[in-house]
Amino acid sequence: MGAPHKHSQTYQPRQPEETVLHKVLSQHLETFIAQREMDGKGLPKFVIKELRGYLECGLLQYGFVRTKCKSCDFERAVPYSCKGRGFCPSCCGKRMSEKAYHLIDDVLPEAPYRQWVLSLPIPLRFWMATNKKLTSKVHQIASKEIAAYYLKIAKTQGIEKPLPGSITFIQRFGSACNLNIHFHLVALEGVYDEPADEGAPPKFVAFEPPTDEEVADVVEKIAAKVIKHLRKKGYLQEEGQEVERPDLDQLFQDHPTFADAMAASIQSKIAFGERAGLKVRKIGSGFGYEEETPLVKGTQCASINGFNLHAKVGIGADARDRLLQLIKYVTRPPLSNERLAETENGDLTYALKTPWSDGTTAILLSPEELCEKLAALVPPPNSHLTRYSGVFSSHSKWRNKIVPRPEARTGFCPEGGQDRKKVKNHQWAQLLKRCFSVDVGTCPKCGDDMEIIGSIHDPDQVRRYLRHIGVKEDPPPIAPARYVQTELAYDDCSYD
Repeated sequence: MGAPHKHSQTYQPRQPEETVLHKVLSQHLETFIAQREMDGKGLPKFVIKELRGYLECGLLQYGFVRTKCKSCDFERAVPYSCKGRGFCPSCCGKRMSEKAYHLIDDVLPEAPYRQWVLSLPIPLRFWMATNKKLTSKVHQIASKEIAAYYLKIAKTQGIEKPLPGSITFIQRFGSACNLNIHFHLVALEGVYDEPADEGAPPKFVAFEPPTDEEVADVVEKIAAKVIKHLRKKGYLQEEGQEVERPDLDQLFQDHPTFADAMAASIQSKIAFGERAGLKVRKIGSGFGYEEETPLVKGTQCASINGFNLHAKVGIGADARDRLLQLIKYVTRPPLSNERLAETENGDLTYALKTPWSDGTTAILLSPEELCEKLAALVPPPNSHLTRYSGVFSSHSKWRNKIVPRPEARTGFCPEGGQDRKKVKNHQWAQLLKRCFSVDVGTCPKCGDDMEIIGSIHDPDQVRRYLRHIGVKEDPPPIAPARYVQTELAYDDCSYD
């Protein structure tokens, strides 16, 4: 490997090893994993991979890409990302930007939109977290009822073949780093009118915002149909009492420790360690009773049987910046480094964005408890967190008529341009520029384009390069597992 140009420098958009999160995981992660192995079957491999992968994310010592200016030979090294889906603030932030700009640039036409936020009863959150089919069914019910609301209005206006559309973002977390599955559904505030001539594009017809009574009616129908489905599948008795269900996905049957961590996180409890079973915060109500009537809790917000529907946020057709911010909000990372701090005794405080009604402004966790909460946030493989319905769905024959760029797909091309097979919508450098406000594709010396000249994976080559440019060769140390000595039960011992 030749010597770098005299202007060579490293590019590091952040220093993850300096954050509280990285320091805590580097000191306590292996101990947490080992303790779960001692408790039973341990955590799934994909959870362990994501937790350990975070400790390598953004560090040059684990490999990087070399980029070089075409004109002046200026060179920089860009570290690899872990590409985690669960909690990594950097990777989830890049996914947020990628998703938001893809939808704004390529998918969502200029039309008014409304956000419908559906919160679910606490028992249902666990059942959905451990059963992908149930999650799909609940989403299907919710999206169909919201679409039915728009179809009903279209019928009163004489629209014979209305085409509603929505995109649902399944958010898996709450403000207290807890597992809280709920839906953010961004729907067209109106419908497309299917034209008589198939060659013509559909015409959009905008509607007025929903009233409080209409929101209450929608959430009542959603709750009734979901509860009916839960009774049919044996989750609930006729009286509304919960039933212990054995039909978890195979992943959770093989790894009960992972299911325990999820159950505790949903209930804001601690699953393992000295404080196992204790609450992190107050727990909400369950399904309520069948004769309960919808309670209007505010403007365009109603609640019934533990289901809460909020539809106050509406965005006009010309407010694309607001729509971009809304999509970034619903796709944001679950964890913020700025809100995590360490106390003098080694515990951790995670500040809430908005204080709770009881005055709580932060939660307090031990390092092992934080590891537990992060493990519960990692989504299982093949869990689709963005779902398209109506005219936005892939099977709609009218989708290509209304979206700005129907051929575009999420992702990026490392070499720039578009991959004709996958039709990626963002270049790698453009994504980093939009996410971090730093242009890694433009030379800071002469302004010409930077190009990728190699990927460095081999540890010896990585160390050689970093040593040559004067960067620390060794990554931050990761503490080995610390095993706790337990009491010996003599009655369990056998003697020859």
